[in-house]
Amino acid sequence: MIVGAPSLRAQLERLLTALGVPGVQSSIIADNLVEADLRGVDSHGAHLMELYAGRVRSGHLRPVTTVTTLDDQGSTVRLDGGIGFGQVAGVAAVDLAVERAHEHGVATVSVREITHVGALGYYTMRAAEGGCFALAFQNGGTIVPPFGGTTGLFSTNPFSYAVPAGRHADIVYDIATTAAAGNKILLARKRGDASIPEGWANDDDGRPTTDPQRASISQMQWFGGHKGFGIGLLVEIMAGLLADSSFGTREHSASELTGWDRLAKGATFVALDVARFLPVDEFRARVDELIDDVHASALAPGAERILVPGELEAERRVQRLEQGIPLSDALVDELDAIAASLDCPPLTRS
Repeated sequence: MIVGAPSLRAQLERLLTALGVPGVQSSIIADNLVEADLRGVDSHGAHLMELYAGRVRSGHLRPVTTVTTLDDQGSTVRLDGGIGFGQVAGVAAVDLAVERAHEHGVATVSVREITHVGALGYYTMRAAEGGCFALAFQNGGTIVPPFGGTTGLFSTNPFSYAVPAGRHADIVYDIATTAAAGNKILLARKRGDASIPEGWANDDDGRPTTDPQRASISQMQWFGGHKGFGIGLLVEIMAGLLADSSFGTREHSASELTGWDRLAKGATFVALDVARFLPVDEFRARVDELIDDVHASALAPGAERILVPGELEAERRVQRLEQGIPLSDALVDELDAIAASLDCPPLTRS
């Protein structure tokens, strides 16, 4: 099913509003999800509505997000997301980080009691548009064992950075530090995929599998083995410990809504004002030159082109804005079921 971005965004806003999310906050969340679908990051797009609706209905996710300040020292700020929607707290945090970076040169904003924020690249891109080089980290539930272990201690621990460019699209690096995001396995199941790539996950007994039905969300594997684990551990420190949030097996939350898939996650956003080092236009031009050098590299056997992080997603966004976003029939049925339960009209197929 091909759906236009405006139709999908309007439907997601309608569903969120029906769940009790205020209008402005509904717009932020819907924009985050639609941008993921536009860029082809389907695991973090409209697919997440069922998860969010279930958590609101069960009382594990507050529909109205209240972000409060715990500590403000100028270039460093600690916030509390109130177990509301992570997208709302995430936007508040990264926008504050950019504002303070322009004031101090560099700024770090951490958030405790935050929930799933969607695709992290959404936030670093937002900072890059504001002339900042940005980093983002988030930890989560105990579903990934340490390298060499089988006991879940970490989340997929996503990490993102974005760098402002000029005539080229901004560089946007957005990854799970596991070989794949857990939502990619869930989406593969929803689509009815026959297999997933090797190295994504093990089964419940710790044995490698390519069967999405047997793949265990609690046995995700690190990309690059011990190297990915090392970066995942950095994310745990930046997003969990630094944000004064849950980490490892330690639930550390002031909320009563804990212990359920670790809703009380932590996140940290770092923004650096590039104008403190070079004029912004000159910096963007140099990033373009670096991208040109990458593109000009001699191709390895079998390679068709060389891309920088975020380039393919930027191209896909242009294409999907023109041609629409492809949604599986199962996902459309899922969204329509949520709509029916909320007395909302079904998704418009245009």
